[in-house]
Amino acid sequence: MVSHLQDKEYKNISAIVLSGGRSSRMGTDKCELEYEGQTLINYQIGKIKRIGIEDIIASGYRGKMCDAKIVADDIMKGPLSGLLKGLMAIKNDRAFVISVDVPLVKIESIKKIIDYSFEKDFDITMLRHRDSREPLIAVYKKNLIDTIRVLLNGDNYSMMRLADMVSCGFVDLDDEDRFYLNVNNKEDYNKLLENNI
Repeated sequence: MVSHLQDKEYKNISAIVLSGGRSSRMGTDKCELEYEGQTLINYQIGKIKRIGIEDIIASGYRGKMCDAKIVADDIMKGPLSGLLKGLMAIKNDRAFVISVDVPLVKIESIKKIIDYSFEKDFDITMLRHRDSREPLIAVYKKNLIDTIRVLLNGDNYSMMRLADMVSCGFVDLDDEDRFYLNVNNKEDYNKLLENNI
């Protein structure tokens, strides 16, 4: 799949960096971890800005400083709450959504997901990597707000349950596994720093 949108057209999509969570396995806020001279949160934001996206939300960020608009989420309801708060704050009709702890996802891969979301116009356009669906690397449309509210009023806050309730398309990418390293604990962080991935 070749990226066909011009850089200026990426201004028509927003971005949400899911930055909440308790970081219990890491023992410290993952957003504030250093990578290539930046915090992880600002590393992700910088990558998104290089694509040409201007409207960027850091949903659930509890640190001291980042290069995007910050909105609070409900830490007890997980990334679905962060998604809701982000969608409520964006200026466009859809947002590319990525979690703060997958810093190695390639810009070209992000563009492919965004391009497909405009081409096919699903409610959700999600990365699928080696048959694994990745709801935290996806494009979500703003019209999902009411459906998400219904889920959050229940007792199942699963991102995949949301995907099963609405129209969802998948972008199959065969990037090496290392590009999807999820920095969940100190061992993962060391792998990131040592490029032992």
